Amino acid sequence: MKGQIFIMVAVLVLIALILLISATKPFVIKPKSLLFENFLNLKNELIKTVDISLLRQEDISNNLDNFISFATDIFQQRYYETSVNYSISTSGSLTTVYMNVSLGLGDSYLKDNLIIERTVYT
Repeated sequence: MKGQIFIMVAVLVLIALILLISATKPFVIKPKSLLFENFLNLKNELIKTVDISLLRQEDISNNLDNFISFATDIFQQRYYETSVNYSISTSGSLTTVYMNVSLGLGDSYLKDNLIIERTVYT
């Protein structure tokens, strides 16, 4: 009987130690997943900049240039390399923005080509 209690106490102590070790490990964000998250945020904000510019009937080029300058400054402070190139085509009420976006950190980088087409009726 004493041996069974000893084994049960040992198993419970072992489980408690495993739970304690897993609970005290620090939370680490992997740089590559952070790079991907920042890249998605950059792309989404560029799309929003185009959409808001069209809705407010503002100059898309000016707003994109301002946002790209702001984003580049912020990313440079975090040691990222950014590159955003775009061209705008307008035909009647259809506006198309062709955009090449890249974001890099060290040896890793992400790149995407966007085509944003919006029709705005006034």
